[in-house]
Amino acid sequence: MARFTRANTPLLEPTIAFMAGIAVCSAWGVEVSSLLLGGFSGVIILIKLLFFRQIASWQRLLGGWSLFFVVGTGLAEWQRVDPTPAVEHHGERLTFLGRVENIPQVRGRWERSTATLYCFADSVSGDWMPLNELKINLFVDTSVRLNPRLRIGDLVRLRGRLYAADSTGYDLYMRRTRGISGRCFAWSVVRIDTDTTWSTRVESFRNRMGNKLLHDSTKNDAAGGIMQALAIGDQSEIDPQLRQHYARSGVAHLLSVSGLHVGIIFLILNLLFGWLRLVRRGYVALGVLIILSLCGYAVLTGLSPSVIRAVVMFSLLQIELMLSRYTNSLNTLCAAALLILIGNPYTLYHIGFQLSFAAMVGIITLYQPLGRLWMPRSTVLRWLWSLTLVGITAQIGTFPLVMYHFGQLQFAGLLLNPLIWFTVPTIIGGSLLYLASGWEWVYASTHAVTEWQNSIVDRMASQSWIAVDGIEASGWMCGSIYVVIIVSIIWVNRRSQTKTRSYFSDPSSANGSEAFRRAAK
Repeated sequence: MARFTRANTPLLEPTIAFMAGIAVCSAWGVEVSSLLLGGFSGVIILIKLLFFRQIASWQRLLGGWSLFFVVGTGLAEWQRVDPTPAVEHHGERLTFLGRVENIPQVRGRWERSTATLYCFADSVSGDWMPLNELKINLFVDTSVRLNPRLRIGDLVRLRGRLYAADSTGYDLYMRRTRGISGRCFAWSVVRIDTDTTWSTRVESFRNRMGNKLLHDSTKNDAAGGIMQALAIGDQSEIDPQLRQHYARSGVAHLLSVSGLHVGIIFLILNLLFGWLRLVRRGYVALGVLIILSLCGYAVLTGLSPSVIRAVVMFSLLQIELMLSRYTNSLNTLCAAALLILIGNPYTLYHIGFQLSFAAMVGIITLYQPLGRLWMPRSTVLRWLWSLTLVGITAQIGTFPLVMYHFGQLQFAGLLLNPLIWFTVPTIIGGSLLYLASGWEWVYASTHAVTEWQNSIVDRMASQSWIAVDGIEASGWMCGSIYVVIIVSIIWVNRRSQTKTRSYFSDPSSANGSEAFRRAAK
């Protein structure tokens, strides 16, 4: 049976059409989306009537693709962040009412956080005017002694100057992915009340767990910052120079909780509670326990797009194990993408989402075909080569995005990936075990492993050959590289499917190429 066919990957085409609808609408608006959809439909109908009357796939193109394209366009337009309030009051000194949305961090003179501004006091009439819940980056001047130390969930009245964000570059990225449309520099802040919602309580709990992993927050503990990032997804305490070393070494993905981390938790839970399968209906209890635990871990780590993708995928995998059914991994990945993008279509622009899905597509489509080319007979060598091959296929899927977003081409990740599979599970498992038990010997052992990993990354980053910096890759260049990669993936998979139907065969015929030739006559 072919690995990828329309029968076992039915969500691939709808997912691509859905993403295209989001991208076109966010870039050019609903009008251009409608024109493109109309032009596409007209071309398909024209080709159908003039050349390929016997091919039935045009109904799938017009029906399924168009429907998902329209839904993606509609959701993107509906959830588009309106920057108008920030633009209208750009540069004005006003009094605002708002709410602190995350735990503030003191950086030099300013206490930084994210806030939602609900209204402002009109400078003439003094009436409160709505701002439609404008989300901004808040900077509070700590040199003013009367200003209180802010906490997450604080309802505040502040006096400051509002600046609208740009519509390009990083400001556009923040508006699309986090809804932030401006920044406010405040010199006067008064706490009115504290709104203790479930989200503020979860964030406060994450902060307490992070401080526990740091032990002594007054010291610059590089290992504690890495433990905090790997276990609960909080990167605020990572040393900037160490962060650069991880990025240069090609293992910066370790610092963002993603599929690797969730997969480790998934395996640990199955090992710890696998005995439930021996109990009657125990496989149902095991599945529910693991899915709920993964959802709880996603909340603990901040609900980043890569974590949500991984939790959805592993939850679907656990359901498949419960039902004793098999589904194609690529189809499961598409299902996860659709669920995430339906919740927030602008997650499509999140770098973590892009890298996570690109890496998974590379692994799913290239690992087995490349593994068939050569696989060592020795068990140890086979295991090491498998880990290296996972890193190679993941980097094939992500290196155009890395060049586009970060201007780098990295090589050291291929060497460090086998090492990662030893140290990262130890750090994650040890950190979570310490948070649950409080055993100091667990913390000491995990801290030592983290320091050793940091020393390896520092040593690797000091080498001049491990990365090519200063690459200026445009969006067109990135897209062109992905076209080549996609064509290569199709070719590799078709070579491994010579005796079975491929994805591009006509599903209504045993011989797709013969049907195509008959239809073209």
